[in-house]
Amino acid sequence: MPGLPDVDVNILDGGLGVLPPSASGLQAKVGVCSAGTVNGITSITDPEQIVDKLGTGPLVNALFDSFAGGARIVYAVRAEGDIAGTLGEVSSVKTGQGDMTVSGAPLDAYSAVVEIMDGGALNEATFRYSLDGEDTWSKKITVPELGPYEISGTGITLTFSEFETDPADSFAAGDKYTFSSVAPQASVVNVNAAVDSLLSSSYLYEFIHIVGESDAAMWAAADVKAVEAEGNYCYLHMLCEARGPDDGEDADAWTQALLDEIANFASTRVSICAARGEILDMNTGRQVDRNSAGLYAGRVSSTNVQESPGKVRLGPVSGMLALKPDGLNDGHILALDQAGFITFRQYRGLSGFYITNGRIAAESVSDYQYVEVRRPMDKACMLVRNAALMSEHGEIDPTNLSQSIKPLEADLTQPLDIMASPANGEIARGRVVIPLDQDILATSTIRSKIRIVPMAIMRWIELEVGYENPAAAR
Repeated sequence: MPGLPDVDVNILDGGLGVLPPSASGLQAKVGVCSAGTVNGITSITDPEQIVDKLGTGPLVNALFDSFAGGARIVYAVRAEGDIAGTLGEVSSVKTGQGDMTVSGAPLDAYSAVVEIMDGGALNEATFRYSLDGEDTWSKKITVPELGPYEISGTGITLTFSEFETDPADSFAAGDKYTFSSVAPQASVVNVNAAVDSLLSSSYLYEFIHIVGESDAAMWAAADVKAVEAEGNYCYLHMLCEARGPDDGEDADAWTQALLDEIANFASTRVSICAARGEILDMNTGRQVDRNSAGLYAGRVSSTNVQESPGKVRLGPVSGMLALKPDGLNDGHILALDQAGFITFRQYRGLSGFYITNGRIAAESVSDYQYVEVRRPMDKACMLVRNAALMSEHGEIDPTNLSQSIKPLEADLTQPLDIMASPANGEIARGRVVIPLDQDILATSTIRSKIRIVPMAIMRWIELEVGYENPAAAR
């Protein structure tokens, strides 16, 4: 060695087995809301940030539901809502001779009821309103002198009109006006644009929740984006929402319609939530009938990658008051579950509501029918690929391949061993096989096989119960 005799120190790196940052438990959402930058990524770490940053609308509802369900960090993207919300016709049951109409562009789905509390003319009568089908009510309000009243934060204006012949007979206590609205939506094109903003970012997340009711066209688009992401070494899955029942459509007809919709669709990277419920809105306190994908996403984010979101020991899902639609029974739930939809259920003897299965809409012969199988595989792919990158452009001795591949084999095995460790238990076992019959010198390519044993899930538990006579065993 040149120079004077001395002691040289070589500092090594990588000996601690530190893994790169993980996407585990992180989710992203795209959907329509009333505030924020279109296609901009907003990091939400506290429910109190949601309204200030994103206003109101379906995306906001899903965020509150996910935080209620256990999420801690969500990356939200406002999609351009190019399909405007609509208002339904007003129906009334009344004795007063006046009237009420509605106008505007609703920012969300509402089941609205306006009730006259004190009769009389404009600026004399009083009313209250409900946006959740009479579960919760506003304070008492005087009917405006000029007629219009804007319901704050909804995009809806009520307009009261007097009975010209006798204004005092315009409104009577107990008069009720009811109407509903459909939330604004984003087209497939605009959802794709919002998803692209996530895929082109450096944010880490396990799955993207596409907020808003959708059909097979949206599910197919989500699958294309997930496959595209996989091709770019981003391993994730998508969560979509099935539609709710149409007016007059009962649970039988709705279930059959969803079964027909999914019949020609399959994906190993797309989940579709059919579950609906009467949900206690964390933001407004209203009791709202809507898709339960937000609650499901929160439960997934709060569990370890190998855990089923339906794990009973985790307790019931927070925020759900009842299963919807009315008339839904175990037969409907079973049919939807077997078709590949996410559903919720009840257990006799337990309070609350549980996720039936963390379904992926995969073929019945696929390994990836459940999210607790999808998540560990995606995590392993990310970790093993990152480990392999450290050997990119490294040297291999073709005359002593069995010894020369050992550093690579050790690098690839290390993250699998960590996932399989008792402290993590994310997989049961992982192993690496590097075939020795490879001509790496000629091809500059080395093939490796990684095989993973996932954790098994107890979906059905059989108990054999009977009496025994201790004297008979003597």
